[in-house]
Amino acid sequence: MGKEYLKRFTICILGLVLCALSNYFGAKAGAAGTSGWNTLALGISAMTGLTMGRSALIVSLVVITIDIIFKGKFGFGTLLNIFLIAYFTDVFIAGLTFIPDPPNVFVGTIYAFLCMIFMAFGMIVYMSPGLGAGPRDTLMVIVGNRFPKAPIGAARFATEIAVMIIGVLMGASFGIGTVLSITLQSSIFQLACRICHFEPRNIHNENIKDTIDRIRGAR
Repeated sequence: MGKEYLKRFTICILGLVLCALSNYFGAKAGAAGTSGWNTLALGISAMTGLTMGRSALIVSLVVITIDIIFKGKFGFGTLLNIFLIAYFTDVFIAGLTFIPDPPNVFVGTIYAFLCMIFMAFGMIVYMSPGLGAGPRDTLMVIVGNRFPKAPIGAARFATEIAVMIIGVLMGASFGIGTVLSITLQSSIFQLACRICHFEPRNIHNENIKDTIDRIRGAR
């Protein structure tokens, strides 16, 4: 059981690192704009002076409160998502200084596209061990479960639109990268799910008690 959970936690953390790398490229996109959740974090950063990682942490804490209200599952993967993505986002922004800022909107748009790719596959990797989805993805699944006939990408599209608008109103950039992210992110995620044969609504996410009990061999 111990080796099983070591593997599951390792996979989860790897996926979260990919998500943080996605955030890095989202921030790097600059004036081209980026995904909805990144736009919200960057909007908070613009208003408060906080780093993008700390701003993302604030967003996560607010969203997890909403998830709890709607009885979303809360697992170790949820906790890791909240804190590790925020931490590694700031690590990448501070450490990957050799990657140049985009000299024009075209390069910024490439960064925005990389943001979408890393996020789509990062989500799949970290959600697959079933240790609990992150606050944003738990919200996506909650919305998806309320509309079971709609593809899961539609739930992501709806939430991305809402948070993007809030982020732009708070001062984040809005550009071609934002438009592409909003229009393509759900499709890219849906395509990534098909490539990986992954359906988020079919994952049985353990809560913290489930995981502790299983590690102890109580089940």
